[in-house]
Amino acid sequence: MASSRLLIVVALLAQVIALGACQRKIGSACRVSTDCSFRGERICDLSYLIDSNGNPDPNGKGECTIEGCTPGSCPKEGACIQVFNTEFLSVACDPDCEDRRPVDPGDKLSPDDPQYKCRELDDPTIYNRCTDQELCLPEGLCADLLSARISCRKECNSDRGCRDGYECRETGSNGVYVAFSPTNPESLPIEKICMPVEPKAGE
Repeated sequence: MASSRLLIVVALLAQVIALGACQRKIGSACRVSTDCSFRGERICDLSYLIDSNGNPDPNGKGECTIEGCTPGSCPKEGACIQVFNTEFLSVACDPDCEDRRPVDPGDKLSPDDPQYKCRELDDPTIYNRCTDQELCLPEGLCADLLSARISCRKECNSDRGCRDGYECRETGSNGVYVAFSPTNPESLPIEKICMPVEPKAGE
């Protein structure tokens, strides 16, 4: 009887170990979400199906990720990244002036004060170019917060840290940013993450 119980415990432990071993890291290649995890907390992002050269390919593979992350919640190999749809990044804004109180012409400001520039522009619309549901990105474009996608992405130091078809690039442009922290929304650190290889000019 005791030996039967021992066998059951060993079998259960083997299953747990097997499940853990099958859980792939953030950024790993996948075709279906069960390639990433049997527990369901990791999914296979099929937004970019690419081959080993980074070219779009319907027979290519996506990457393992975790959707709806928060800053600091991703596994150690990943960073929580917020991606805005570049199709809607068309309205220009000034991150130094957006959502600030218009400066009174009589106020004395140092030329080093960001709001000094806002006043010198002499444009009352400079303080409110984006809508209430938009954010003025550091690159000077209004981004829709409601349509942003937040997920864990593979961190890297160089291209060698990324799988075939991906390269190591910095966040902070083209709508790709580290997810905003509710406790420090104005802080936008730069991270390096694996992204599909960008086509070279002329290709």
